[in-house]
Amino acid sequence: MITDKNNDTISKQLHAASSIAIRVLEKRLKPLGVNNAQFFFILKLHDNPGITQDQLVRSDSRHQSNVNREIAKLAKMGLVDKRQSPNDGRRFELKLTAEGEVLYPKIKTALDSQEKALGQCLNVTDGRVSQADLIAVLKQIARLDEDGGLK
Repeated sequence: MITDKNNDTISKQLHAASSIAIRVLEKRLKPLGVNNAQFFFILKLHDNPGITQDQLVRSDSRHQSNVNREIAKLAKMGLVDKRQSPNDGRRFELKLTAEGEVLYPKIKTALDSQEKALGQCLNVTDGRVSQADLIAVLKQIARLDEDGGLK
């Protein structure tokens, strides 16, 4: 076995936990025909029909090119309707197609199953940590800048 003196660091364990959680979520989403990079957009567009790609980028920490690529894939799959804004020809408004709306509850069910499994890891009954506390800490970590300070 290879010794890893940094195994018990927050960074190592966040990376390991994230990798596993993403693989499990991918497995849940695969039968639905979408992946981990795409399910997020189905959820956002269901809740925010007519949102622009720029608004999607600003609402999450995703890069513009990743948003453009995944929206193009979802449009090609017939799940997203992308139309030029009548108010600003430089912007595109996005909404789910009828097929995308049918897929939404299935994706939501997969996500709910994932959240339940992750929540069980917290074992809230013995007082280890609440889901709200963990999410608050993760959000704080997500606000770190490149120098390690809070944004």
